[in-house]
Formats: sequence, C-alpha cells, structure tokens
Amino acid sequence: MNDIYIKRRKRLLDKIDEGIIFIPSASLKNRSNDTDFPFRQNTDFYYFTGFSEYNSILVLSKKKDQIKSIIYVEKKDPTLELWTGTRTGAEKAKEILSTDDSFNIEEFDRQLAGLLEGHSNVYIDHYLHQTWRKQIFNVSSNLWNQRKKPNHVPAHFHHLNVLTDEMKLYKDEFEIAQIKKASTLSLKAHLAVMAYAKVGANERDLEALLFYFFKQNLGGGPAYDPIVASGENANILHYVKNNETLKDGDLVLVDAGAEYGLYASDITRTFPVNGKYSDAQKKVYEIVLAAQNQAIQNAIPGSTLKDVHTTASLTLIEGLIELSILKGNKEDLFKSEKHRQYYPHGTGHWLGLDVHDQCPYLDKNLDEIKLSDGMVFTVEPGIYLPSNDENIPKEFRGVGIRIEDDLLITKDGNENLSQQIPKTIDAVEEACGKDFKNYI
Repeated sequence: MNDIYIKRRKRLLDKIDEGIIFIPSASLKNRSNDTDFPFRQNTDFYYFTGFSEYNSILVLSKKKDQIKSIIYVEKKDPTLELWTGTRTGAEKAKEILSTDDSFNIEEFDRQLAGLLEGHSNVYIDHYLHQTWRKQIFNVSSNLWNQRKKPNHVPAHFHHLNVLTDEMKLYKDEFEIAQIKKASTLSLKAHLAVMAYAKVGANERDLEALLFYFFKQNLGGGPAYDPIVASGENANILHYVKNNETLKDGDLVLVDAGAEYGLYASDITRTFPVNGKYSDAQKKVYEIVLAAQNQAIQNAIPGSTLKDVHTTASLTLIEGLIELSILKGNKEDLFKSEKHRQYYPHGTGHWLGLDVHDQCPYLDKNLDEIKLSDGMVFTVEPGIYLPSNDENIPKEFRGVGIRIEDDLLITKDGNENLSQQIPKTIDAVEEACGKDFKNYI
C-alpha cells in the first residue's frame, strides 16, 4: 500500500528541478466549547501519505538529484491519548509511511531554517495553508537577510497546487476502486430512500437514511451535505435545510453520494413521492434524461467537458422549446444563454478525493483539457421551473429535476460508475414500489 504514496511523492519531485515542498495536514476545527467537528484530512496531504492524523506536515526536498522525505507528527502522549485516541508517534510514522526520517511536530520550528538552507525554491499551497506559509516565509526572509549566505536560500515561492492538481486529474487503479466502492454504498442508499419516501414523511427522514447507508461497510459517511429537496425546493440548487414534509404529487430530488477512503461519489436522482410521475413530470424528466444520455454518449477520449456541456444544453433547449417554455432556434438560444434561467449550472465537474476535485479545466495554453483515460467526472443536467414564472405553462411550474452520474473515461469510451441506480421512469417507479425492509 505504501508503494502508492511513495510513487506519488517521486512523481511530484520529478516535476521540479530543485526545491523543498511542504504539505501540511488539516487541523481540528472547534465546533463548540470543548468539542470539535469530525476531522477530515487535507486532500493533498492524504494523497501523498495516506495518513489520517492532524497537526502533521510532510516535507519533500530535492537538491542535486538527492531527494529526501520527512514526516512531522504529534508526539506520543498517554494522557491525551486516553481522551482522543492512540497517536502513531514519530518512530512508527517513519516505518508505516516509508519516509526517510520522522520527528515530533515540535521539532519543525527548530529545524525549519536548516531545511530551507540550500534551496532556492519553496513549494506550498499559498491559499489554504497561510499560517504555515507565513511561518516558512518569515524564516526564509531571515535567511535571505543574512549578510553571508554559505548556501542557497529561498528566492522563489511557488503555488504547489499547480503541480498536485494536475497529478490528481488522472486516477490510478487504486483510486478508481475507491470511487467504485463509494458508488456501491450510494446505490443501496438511493434505492432505500426511493422505497422509503412516502406522503407525510420529512425530507430529514430521507437524509437520516442516507447517512445510515453511507456509513455501512466502512463507508466514511456523506461526501458532502446531502440535498433532499421536495417540490419547489428542488429549484434551489444547493438546498440543504432538508426539513419539509413530503407532499402527494411532488417530486423529491436527492443529490447525495457516499465517501469511501476519502474518495467521493456524487449522484442525483429525482423521483415521485407517491411512486408515480404525473404526465407533466414525465415530459420534463424525459428531456433531462435524454440530455444526460446524449452527454454521456459524447463523453469520450478527445472531447472536453465543454463539449459535454454543449451537448446536454442543446438537448435541454430543444426539449424546452417542445414544452413551449422557450421560443426560437436552439443554437441561437444557446449562444444568447436564454436557457440559463432554467439550467443555470454546468454539466459536470472533476471527482476524486474532493467531490469537486481541484483539477485544472484548462491546459497551459488556456485550451479546454481533453478527456483522457483515467479522468473521473460528473454528468448532471437539470431543468428548474420556478412556480412564480408565468412564462412557463402552468402544468410544469414548480418542477425541478436533475439526474447525475459519475463517469470514468476509458481508452474505448467511458464507464458509468453509478449506472446501477435506477433512472428511467419505469425503473424509478419500480424502485419506489419496493418494500423498504429489503434494504435493512
């Protein structure tokens, strides 16, 4: 297992000629008084270590082709460990992370000047870790201001994420397996909420079920705050109150994905509370499903996420014209963005350790990055029809529908990682009619 992280660290160091890299862990965030929010490791730190403890920092250095890795961690403390759990400690951290050296985190301050000497280039996330960056910059400044400089001292500070985000764009076999496990947890959760939903239940009841299934089989819980939006709430893109009663005749939009090993899934289904779509709901639903199918079909190596979005948008526009919600030529409507009042978001985003993986969308020439084997992203077209929009025929007002799946680009095309979750009208209605007890 360590081989994965060792290879990633080597690949990162291969991207620089000379320099020192600092990758801090996440820190605890206070929730109230003496309690903290559940800890979630910093993405880059985890990507290069697989280590899940807070208040740590990974240091990688390259000097005249000599490379070194050091991990700084919290020291062993039996009293604190009684309250918060066992710590790995420096000695064992070196062994399990296969670094060249390890120290207690208290040593970092004392060793920092020595670490920086001999390096002209410093790499760190400039924006997320500003406290660490300030400390490193101040020590570098002191070294620079010395009259006699026996070694090189830092002269250039680089934003590390330019390198790491590019690396994370391509998922290896391990990462793909983790995302697939997250998708499997999401499958059972979505099936369960479809079967459980009924008139008089609360959106929060469905949210609780999602948490329950996302935690099963070593699941890490939700990859993001779930959206459980019934009726008009579905037209609020990031609705997270999840506290209204489900009503007869309404749809409920569930945007929720499990996390496994810190890797995310991101899936949306929209289904009828009473188990049957109305005729008007079917018409809108079929347009969104057709847009997603067309987008997935065109998500192949060599195309771009912009191409995928254009395909989905044109299909949605064509459907909105058929429903007399938009009027005109679909290409003209697309260019003038008239459709964006009913489809205001993009069709997809990168997916990985973060639900919105911080990977680049443009290459160094500012051209759209072409899809390639190993990339994972979402495809999530939707139509949102507010009830107060008098330009919409009455039968469609208040309807909000989104369908979202997670795609892996392969050499021959793509693989839909969440395709087993029902999304055709017949399959969704069948899932809604299942006995909820089947999933417990």
